[in-house]
Amino acid sequence: MSYKWKPSKQQRKNFAENMQNDSSFRKAYYERKEKRLQKRRSTSNFDYEKAGGEFVPTKQQHDAAFELSFRNPNQEQKEACDIVMFGFSNKEKVHHDYIHIINEYIREKEHKTIMGLDI
Repeated sequence: MSYKWKPSKQQRKNFAENMQNDSSFRKAYYERKEKRLQKRRSTSNFDYEKAGGEFVPTKQQHDAAFELSFRNPNQEQKEACDIVMFGFSNKEKVHHDYIHIINEYIREKEHKTIMGLDI
């Protein structure tokens, strides 16, 4: 097996303290994390046309779609909100692309909450 670096106990403790006490350190960490995430998504070879399938939306996705529908969504988001709420209400499967739009909203909302921004 190959070697994988892991932080020592002291390094983990220092990181946790910095995240808790230093807002500039925390903000820089989450900005670096977001840049890595965006780069990974932009260079992804994942084929969304073939992948996904259809699923019944969860309650969390329904609630997020309901919330997003009141936040002045664009046309694509509005359509996704309607379809996800309909799918959850009627326990019917909806295409993954619509669920994906709602999941992106959930991730963005969580990220902004972590960063301390108000959405």
